[in-house]
Amino acid sequence: MDRSATVHGAKIALTVVAAALPFAVVAGLWSAPAIPLERVGPSWVVPAGLALLAAAAAAATILWLARGMGSGLLTDVLLAAASASLAGAAVTALASGASMTAPVAATAALLAVGLAIEDVRLPRRGMAIAAAAGGFVVAEASVLVEVLPPTASAVAAARPGLLLVALGLAAAAAVTRSARGGAVAWLVGLGTAGLLADRGGSAESMVALAALLGSQLLAARGALEQRSDVVESSDVSLPDLALQLPDAILRFDGHLRLRDWNAAATSLLGLDADATGTRMEDLLGIPLSDLPALEATAISHTVVGGLEVVMHRSGLGVTAVIRDPGAAPEAERLATELRSTIEELLRARRTIDLQRGELERSATVDPLTGVASRGAILERLRLEVAQARRYRHPLAVVLLDIDGFGTINRIHGIGGGDAVLREVALRIRLRVREADALGRAGSDGFLATLPHTDEAGAATFADALRHRLALRPIAIGDSTLSVTVSIGVATMRPGEDLDVDGLLARVQEALDSARSTGGDRIALDRLHGLARLADPHDSDPSGDVDGLGS
Repeated sequence: MDRSATVHGAKIALTVVAAALPFAVVAGLWSAPAIPLERVGPSWVVPAGLALLAAAAAAATILWLARGMGSGLLTDVLLAAASASLAGAAVTALASGASMTAPVAATAALLAVGLAIEDVRLPRRGMAIAAAAGGFVVAEASVLVEVLPPTASAVAAARPGLLLVALGLAAAAAVTRSARGGAVAWLVGLGTAGLLADRGGSAESMVALAALLGSQLLAARGALEQRSDVVESSDVSLPDLALQLPDAILRFDGHLRLRDWNAAATSLLGLDADATGTRMEDLLGIPLSDLPALEATAISHTVVGGLEVVMHRSGLGVTAVIRDPGAAPEAERLATELRSTIEELLRARRTIDLQRGELERSATVDPLTGVASRGAILERLRLEVAQARRYRHPLAVVLLDIDGFGTINRIHGIGGGDAVLREVALRIRLRVREADALGRAGSDGFLATLPHTDEAGAATFADALRHRLALRPIAIGDSTLSVTVSIGVATMRPGEDLDVDGLLARVQEALDSARSTGGDRIALDRLHGLARLADPHDSDPSGDVDGLGS
């Protein structure tokens, strides 16, 4: 416990007692006939003690509630409800002479639960408000059961048991790791024991009231103490970058006390080592109502003494950024440079993303023809083969080769050969279905995969391609060139156990068969005897003018 907390605790205790004494004396003289206790000393002493207890418990309730709303700790909210229960009990006993059994038991229960969950934090202010409302409902209910006739008699019958339970809960709370909470719990237990020993009024009543009053004075003091786990945590220290910034940066802990600041804050606000622990409202004049909510990451702009202040929530603490609008332009220059640097980094990042996308595209797309690259089409073929084997559906592959492509390159140059390749790729792409795939298979070849396609469908597809390519010449500069192709077709039948290499070997063999007769042919795989599909007007006796050969 630090010295400032002790001083504040003593001040609040003396303030509560001094403010409540006149009220206690008046309340004692006015309420003495209503208190059914055996008097010890003047008749107004017990009512005065109840008045003091009500004032101290009310002060403790307000302090714990304010602390709980700021820190988000469920323990603080429950301790506020525990003090509220005693405050309500004291006021009710002062006004009507009602028993304090149920409120004392509720206080002990709330105290025990609160001290058992000291590390639970509520992430949102709305949750803290809901928890406080629930605790106050418990406190109010404990007072009402002593006042309402139907429940008052039941509580009176169970009074010894309830007080024993309260005594046990207070003892359990006292053995927690919190020395502050343990002291309060022992005094609640002492007050419970005094009420338990009371049989119609005696000196024990005075002992009980004194113990409960002491517990609330300690509770009020505890609400002003610093939690070591908040004060000493690493999040109250500024990062190295903040120490170099031209704006004043101040870091406040979970109790809104100053813990760290940079050199600019020292110069702007004249801070020194003695400023450590100063409350934010005292230093900046900003009320708690202007703070960002617990769930907010920033946003509270205000002006204090001509200075612009922006507050950022960081965990339970607050970071304040303060700048002087009339400061030297050096700060503006540095801010402009920082923004320029960030913009350059963002542009570089966008450039890198574009280059990465281009690299990925170049790895899968042939830059000359726009169809899939060799690696991409082979990977697609592997997927189609796996699907065909798994679901037992047919798969056809078509391997196409431009006839005399070497001669085209020799006569028309590399540019002419590239023009032929682009035009051939375009005409094939206009023929393939959406489910099909087309890619480069070599310097002058293309490979197409046709899922769910049998021999007849693949032969029809290949024949349509051959006629489409031969129908219209291809322009190369000022001249035109008729281009023919050789096509090999292979199929993987439903249920056939075939891998990619085997299927490629079949279609390559079929293509070689088509080329061996001079090209401009379509040849089917070995399962058809390397049959060739020729034009009906072709006079080559090796062709099958009726369609598929045997």
